[in-house]
Amino acid sequence: MHQLIFSKTLFKFKRQKMKTIFLLFAITFFCFPLVKAQDGNDKIEAMKIAYITKRLQLTTDEAQKFWPVYNQYDAEKKQIRQSTIGSVKDMKEDGDFTNAEAEQAITKYIDFKAKDLELIKKYVAEFRKFLPATKIAKLVTAEEHFKKMLMKQAQQGGNGQGQKPWKNGQ
Repeated sequence: MHQLIFSKTLFKFKRQKMKTIFLLFAITFFCFPLVKAQDGNDKIEAMKIAYITKRLQLTTDEAQKFWPVYNQYDAEKKQIRQSTIGSVKDMKEDGDFTNAEAEQAITKYIDFKAKDLELIKKYVAEFRKFLPATKIAKLVTAEEHFKKMLMKQAQQGGNGQGQKPWKNGQ
């Protein structure tokens, strides 16, 4: 009897852990815009803020100027990705395009990259008003490192120890 209860509890725990891994993957893949679990999104946003703050080593004055501008940049970036994700959903998942569909997909991808580049140029100019170039460069690398860190955690099962709940016959 105790073995049955333990097995059911263990199954529920593993199932919950797999859901967490999937959620982290989805957040990372879409760069945070489609998350419906607000608590998880809030935690990742807090981690991102802490990570960027540590990497940039902002002074109090810089931080007061930086975060409102960065938050606006991040919101615009999410908006661009949201609109792109919406148009990509219409595309075939298997990649079996006709030539016309492939041309349309290429055009959408180029448009997305162009909008993203224009946004980066716009906000780099804003950041230059109060940050030295060294900190702006650190921002770019900090964002990339943070994304890679989330991906790595998701691949490792979210616990940083390489244990994946779907391995070892479980």
